Formats: sequence, C-alpha cells, structure tokens
Amino acid sequence: MAENYFEQGDYEKALTLYERLVQEQPRQPKYVLGLVSTYQQLSKFVQAENLLKTRLTEPRIYPLYYIALANNFNIQRQVDSAQVYIDKALDYALEQPNYTISIGKALSDLSLLSAAKTLYQGVMQRHPEKDFNLQLARVYGELGELEPMFETYLTLMETTPRFIPSIQRYLETYITEDPLNPGNIQLKIALLKRLAQSPETLYNSLLSWLFAQQREYGKAFIQEKAIFMRSEGNLTGIKQLGYAALNHKQHNMAKTIFNFVLEQAADPRERLSAHLEILRLDRQLGQQSGEEIKMRYTGLIQEYQAFDQTQLYLDYADFLAFDLDQSQRAIALLNEAAAQAEKSYAEGRLRLLLGDILVFNGQYNEALVNYALVQSVLKDDDLAQEAKFKEAQTSYFRGDFKWAQTQLKVLKSSTAQKISNDAIALHVLINENTQEDANQIALKKFAAAELLIHQKKYSNAIEALNALQRQEQIDRLADDIHHNLGKLYRLTQAPELAKAEWEILIRESPDSVYADDALFALSELMLSEFKDTEEAKTYLEEIIFNHADSIYFIDAQKQYRKLRGDQIN
Repeated sequence: MAENYFEQGDYEKALTLYERLVQEQPRQPKYVLGLVSTYQQLSKFVQAENLLKTRLTEPRIYPLYYIALANNFNIQRQVDSAQVYIDKALDYALEQPNYTISIGKALSDLSLLSAAKTLYQGVMQRHPEKDFNLQLARVYGELGELEPMFETYLTLMETTPRFIPSIQRYLETYITEDPLNPGNIQLKIALLKRLAQSPETLYNSLLSWLFAQQREYGKAFIQEKAIFMRSEGNLTGIKQLGYAALNHKQHNMAKTIFNFVLEQAADPRERLSAHLEILRLDRQLGQQSGEEIKMRYTGLIQEYQAFDQTQLYLDYADFLAFDLDQSQRAIALLNEAAAQAEKSYAEGRLRLLLGDILVFNGQYNEALVNYALVQSVLKDDDLAQEAKFKEAQTSYFRGDFKWAQTQLKVLKSSTAQKISNDAIALHVLINENTQEDANQIALKKFAAAELLIHQKKYSNAIEALNALQRQEQIDRLADDIHHNLGKLYRLTQAPELAKAEWEILIRESPDSVYADDALFALSELMLSEFKDTEEAKTYLEEIIFNHADSIYFIDAQKQYRKLRGDQIN
C-alpha cells in the first residue's frame, strides 16, 4: 500500500505507512529507503538525513545508505557533502567486495557514473580475483567512453564465450547503418587492431556482423570466407549473409555469395538449395532467357532425383506458370509430384501452389478441390489454415460471399496471426458491403477486380477499378479502391498516379483502416521516386502523432529520426 500511494503521488499517505513500517522493522532496508524517498518528495531532507545517519551508526551497516545519503545532499546541491558519502561507499566496497555490484548499480541508477567507474576499477585492482568488467564496460558506454568500452567487451567475449550473444545485442545500441557513425568507426578500429595481433575467428565474425549492419555485404563476405577457411567447411555464416543481402535487395551480391556456397558445399542438399537461390535471382534479374532457366530446372530434376525435390518442383512450377505463362504444364507437374509425395507436408505444399495456379488460370472448382485436400492431409496445421483462407478467398473472388463468410468466421481465431488478420479484414470487407446492398453488385465487381490483381493482370484491374468508381455507389468501397489503385500504379511504374490515389484516400477517408498504409507508402514514394525528404517527413509525422497503433509506427519513428539526422540505436 505504501508503494502504491508513492507511485500515485499521494506522499502523505505513503509517509504514514512507511513510518509505521520502519518503526516495526527498523532494520529492513526496503522500508527505510522507501521512507527516505517519501521524505525527499515532501522536501523533508533533514528528516531523511537524520534517519540515514542513525542507521549508519549501527554495528552492521547497509552500504546503500551511504549512496542514499549522498543523493539526499545532491538533491539539495550540496555536492561536497554528497562526495563524502560516495567515498565512504567506495571504501566500504574495497573492504567488502561482495557489495560491489549493488553499490555500483545504485550509483548508476543515480547517474553517478564516474563514481561507479572508480568503484569497479578500484575493487578489481584491490581484489584481482574479482571480475566486474561486464559492469564496468556498461558504465564506459553510458559515459560515452567508446574505446575502453569496446576493448573491455572484446576481452570479455574472448575470455568468456557465453557472454558473446548478450554483449553483441548490447553493442547494437552503439552501431548504426552509417559507417561514419563514431561507434561503428571505433569498433572497426578495435577489431582490426586485435585481428592484426591475433587471427581469432571471433574478430572476423564481429567484423562481418559490423559490415552487415552497415549493409556492406561485400566486406562482410570477405570476413565470412576467412572464417570458412578455418572452420572445417561450415557454410552457415555465409548462407546467413547471403539471405541478409537478399532481404536488403543486394541481389548481385547475394548471387555471388550463393555461387560460393555452390562451389564449396559438400552436401548435395546444400548445393541444391544454393542452385534454387541462384535460379530465383536469375529470374528476378532477367540475366538469362526463359528457355535457359527452364533447362536448368529440368537439369536439376534429373541430377537430384535421390533427394527431396519438393522445393525444386514448387520453384519450377511457379516459374512455368508465372514467368512463362505455361500454367497447364505447371498444373500437370504439380499433380504428378503431389500424387508421388511421400510426406503429407510435402503434398500439402504442392497442392497449395497447385490451387493458386488453378485460380490464376480461372479453374476455380479444381482449385477448391486442392485446397480441401490440403486441409484433409494436414488437419490443424498452419498450412491447412492457409488453404482454408485461400478457399474462402476463391469463393469471394467468384462472388459467393455467403460461403466465404462461413469459412472466414472459423479462420478469425486461427493460431496463425497473419491468416487471422487476413481473415478478419476480408470478413469485415464483405460484411460492410453486403448489409445495405442486397444485390451486392459493387462488391462483386470489386472482387472481380481483386481477382485480376491476383492473376497479375494489372492493367485490366486498373481499368475495372476505375470503371467501378464511375458506375456504382461505392461509399463503403471508396477507400479500398483508392488503396488498390495506389498499389497498382506503384507496381506499373506510375508514381504520380499512385501518389494521387493515396492522397485522395487520406483526404477523403481519414478514418480508413488503410490510412496508415497510405501514409507509409507515400513516405516511401517521396523518398524513392520524388527525392523529397521534407514531404516524406510530413507523412511519417502523421503516423507518429495520429496512428500510434499502426503496424508502421516503429518503422515510421526510425525512418523519421534517420531523415532528421538523429543517431539511430
């Protein structure tokens, strides 16, 4: 109750309770320090001082009372008197080193960082068997003394490997994407200096991590290759770097990394995985003709017959259907592979893509059959939930809203968060546009336009959505149409038109569920296409100040601070 009153700012009530607690248990530090804090909030500094000095005359001293008394003087700006008791706390720790961490934490909590540094250094000098370097390194960091901080942490990582993951997470506080950031520069210097003295793979690994943070994947790759040469053929770090480069759209660098994996991998499954990554990149980069890539896929099917080819068939079928417009060949390939699949999960994955291609090809009944088969072979698996959503989505595309709603009601409680969110969004869309429109004409036309998007017929989808805007009463669909048109114009390289659609959405439907999507999309558009930093910042500000519950909130904050020139931790 005393703590509760204190937290609520009702210090008089807290005072009454703390005084009673201290009277009943005068040697309980928690109660004494609680009473001291209450006195200080009520500006009763003399009472706080008298209480602490009384406790410090007892035979057994609790050393944090020294810190509390120093703080009491600091609050009153009596710095010299405060230093007296800080020194007493430091002297106590030199004699009783087991109290070092608690005293150091108390000093750090009060921002008495120089005293905390002196404490840890002094105790370790007096008692060499004690190690408080982890605490000392953190204090260095809080003081902004980067060089000794990095040196101390690197020594700890070398001597105590179990600290490596937690220290690396802490180092992220001082590292940014900017290679010229002081923390990045200082860590790089410290690592290169140590690597010159001792070729430990730890330092190569940390340099690779640092370069990856800076998106300098070529430099990181050099370090990973050095690790690989001394790690008996372990390609894990190199593969992770390849995926990182891929995620940040450095496709040529990613291809170089996966080519290295392909050359060095001893395991055929690892080589097959590298082949597939390279093929995906070649498809994306357009560096080979469709026929050349097709020959490579068929060659891999022949070469790796002894291994699981599920992902190979999935990639090849995707290529046939969506790159070469050979849907029927893809359908035949997937039907054969699904029939021969030895594991239920493999069959489920193959049939899920088969359903997608059938929808893409306009074969809706066959698609629904395959989605149902996925659910029957995998039951409650997340893949089965995805198949159920696709089944509902296909019913929606066809204008069968009643059956779609029946399935979506079940999916709203799905354990897979994305499926649940998608199901709720589609359920709301259908519900809002079927209650007042008995014939559901506008929603049917909108669903047909969304099917065109799903089929990648973007020009037809744009034409259908524009026609819907002109012909129907679309009050409830207006924001959905603007949102989709914005995305379509962005996909078809029409940034001016995309900008116009998203601006209309924000202006005319400020409460739309797509408002934050439009704002974030506009901020990215301003940066990538229009090079207008100031306007991008205005859209980000709108998210930060008016859409705190948005999924883009954290990214908007980071991007805004980056554009403003802040150091991003």
